[in-house]
Amino acid sequence: MAVLCDVLNNGGIVSCYLSNSNGDPIDPCDPASNLCQEIKDHSNEREDVIVTLPSGEEVLLQKVVIQKSGYIVIKVSNGMDTCLSDPIPFNKTENLLLCAPEGTDVECKITAFDCSAIIQCRNNNYRSVEINLDICQSIQSVTDTTIEVDEELCKLREKISAKHCNERSITTNCYHLNQPNQNMLPVVSEEFKDKDCTNREKVCINVPKVYDWVIRQSTITLRKSAEQVPFVCNICSLDLFVSAITVCEGTISGTITCDDEPIEGAIINLSASPNIVSFSPNPTISDAFGNFTSTITVPDGTDPTEVEIIASTMVDDQLLTVSMPTLAQCPIEPCELSLFGPDLIECNNMIAGNVRCGSELIPNVEVTLTANPAFVTFDPNPAYTGENGNYMSAVSIPAGTPPTNVEITASATVNGDLLTTSINVIVSCERDCSLELNADALITCEGIITGSLFCDGMPVEGAFIEFNDFPSVGTFTPNPTITAADGTFSTTLTIPEGTPTLSTTITASTLIDGEIITTSIGVQVECPEVECPCKFRIGVEGGAAPATVNVTRNGVPAILSGTINVTAIQCFTAAPMCNPAVDNFNVAFGNGGNTINFINGRRIEIECDGNTFASVRGTATATGNYLPNGIYEVIITLTIGAGNIGTWTVDATDMHGNTFSTTFAALINPITFIGDCDERP
Repeated sequence: MAVLCDVLNNGGIVSCYLSNSNGDPIDPCDPASNLCQEIKDHSNEREDVIVTLPSGEEVLLQKVVIQKSGYIVIKVSNGMDTCLSDPIPFNKTENLLLCAPEGTDVECKITAFDCSAIIQCRNNNYRSVEINLDICQSIQSVTDTTIEVDEELCKLREKISAKHCNERSITTNCYHLNQPNQNMLPVVSEEFKDKDCTNREKVCINVPKVYDWVIRQSTITLRKSAEQVPFVCNICSLDLFVSAITVCEGTISGTITCDDEPIEGAIINLSASPNIVSFSPNPTISDAFGNFTSTITVPDGTDPTEVEIIASTMVDDQLLTVSMPTLAQCPIEPCELSLFGPDLIECNNMIAGNVRCGSELIPNVEVTLTANPAFVTFDPNPAYTGENGNYMSAVSIPAGTPPTNVEITASATVNGDLLTTSINVIVSCERDCSLELNADALITCEGIITGSLFCDGMPVEGAFIEFNDFPSVGTFTPNPTITAADGTFSTTLTIPEGTPTLSTTITASTLIDGEIITTSIGVQVECPEVECPCKFRIGVEGGAAPATVNVTRNGVPAILSGTINVTAIQCFTAAPMCNPAVDNFNVAFGNGGNTINFINGRRIEIECDGNTFASVRGTATATGNYLPNGIYEVIITLTIGAGNIGTWTVDATDMHGNTFSTTFAALINPITFIGDCDERP
């Protein structure tokens, strides 16, 4: 452990700063610091004093008592080791004579603040410290007054600035002994006189009126013994990681270190503001690597609420506190079935949805689809939710169908309860060509996609058929393919290793006589792998960063500026290993009254490059009041540069052309980690 005098003897630089009672730095020139203020006796009245001016005129002034008080922290650092003192209180009062009659307020503002300290060591033992404060203060006696002015000013008055301490300005409007009832009006600047301004109108405005103004320098010297000013050289740090959005339940984690060494056995207390969530365990205890975790639970029925999560602990007599925000919510319904689709379906398109109970996305749920009128068909039907809780199905409309309003209904039984939901769409298909597509309901690593193309009941030869899938989970070979003489075609879909079981929609399209013909089918795909390729835990420092996003909503582009929070935790564990079960990412963006959230994100693939780049691509549910809600494919990347500044990108799109895209720079959360499976934070 470093010792104060050793740090000094090894190039330590001594500095000091104004702080609050907890030792946190504060700005001395910020009025909120309350560094300088008037104090009054129990009568709350100022003492009158008669002063004779050099001209022999007697002026009645008031005795004003100014107090400067606060705390100072001394810092000693040589670039490797740092020592901080406990907050050192100081207090000094000064008497001033000002023109400050009854009804005026005395305002004291700090215009300059300088702190220096000298530490005395003898035989390498810390003995004492001397602190010198040099404070420049601007003191005014003011009150509100109403004046009459022209509504159009000819020229703006230059701002009055004080450049030197010890300057004094006593207004000629002070109360004179022989004129106790003098009407004190503000002095009109010469620059406004005799100006030729037209279209003026007299108006009354409230302005502050200055009675007296003093610029004064004050010095404070503190001499303290080593016993009075202890130093802490074992500087400890508490970091916290909280997901941007917490739906019903989530995991918070953190790390505690002292001089960059992990602390085992630290007791971390957790709380929230507002206090609407619970933690288990609480308190939690750090492990041998300094890591700690706890489960946060949001009560059922909680509407989206900004909650500040606070962690605190005491280590080596140091009180450490850190906080991070999260958007906490938990729908009152225990389980929910959702259904999303376009407003208009021409011949073929896709619908999708998910099944969720609180924060848990439910896999392997059978979802039955029906239509009214019943001429609409679905493939597959029933559909099944994948590991990410999502299901998809292709919608087909018979050829020759005029525009018709159709109600599509999804139903599923979850935990013994029947869930239903419906949407209304306009469907039509007035084309003479028919494109069919076939595939196995479950494709494991590789599967063959077949189909046929007929127009006017006859097979079409030599047509190019192009394929794509949403979300994009595999590659088609060949793509495009060409129809044979009997109108048939085929391609092979290859799924990358590491893909969990999820739903995707395969779409085939071709161009016939200038008209695009498309069809879609929904399938489930998977290709398990034994291990994760890497692991990471990433987040924005402070839980919010300014960002400008490009959005397309129902075909209309827009640019929004606001704040964003991005968090992702993939395969992460504090031990030298990967945990494939760890899978979550969230995005929360706000623009005034507009919100765009991507919640319950589940990966399709992840990628890491060294310790400075991480990427996750997967699906998430869009919520909020700006973009259409539904299933989106989301890609998040982070590149960490100098100074722990990250360049973030977020791109999201659904199957109907709604998009979200942004690139922004922000500091990373201190607990951010990117690495191989055999590394630990």
